[in-house]
Amino acid sequence: MFSELHSVLRQGGPILWCLLLLGVGLYTMLAATWFGLRKVKKEMGDTYLQNEQRHSGQGRRQIIGDFTTFELDRLAWVERRLPFIGVLAGAAPLAGLLGTVSGMLVTFSGLATSSTAKPIDKISVGISEALITTQAGLLIAIPAAFLLALLRKQTQVTHAALQQHMHSALIAEPKRG
Repeated sequence: MFSELHSVLRQGGPILWCLLLLGVGLYTMLAATWFGLRKVKKEMGDTYLQNEQRHSGQGRRQIIGDFTTFELDRLAWVERRLPFIGVLAGAAPLAGLLGTVSGMLVTFSGLATSSTAKPIDKISVGISEALITTQAGLLIAIPAAFLLALLRKQTQVTHAALQQHMHSALIAEPKRG
């Protein structure tokens, strides 16, 4: 198994290594953002926002200020990362396409070579590089796109819940008059 993996990494060329680094960075950022969103939800649900005593006796401005601060400090951390994750997910198939082009250049170079060596060897190396990098780019990008869509949806749900908690706190706030 290890020898097969080593062979694939060698056949994929330097672009495959770049794709692997891109994939590690992409999935690390996805995981960190997902855990960050879970932390925001936990903080929002457990202690910070549902504690009615925290908001009792506060004015409308103070309640809105508390919720806005929470939103800008915690939830915005997640929201700022979503576009960059989208860029990384979009870069993976493009890097795979770059590997395809690189592999095809090797293939055509093998076709054009009039040496004593078998041109099929160079052709097969080029086709192998093209197919491996294309596959790697798609294998990295497709699951990341689905995970990003889920992360965006969960961020929207969390934002809506935050707004709902704020409105509930504002309604519960006693009127002064």
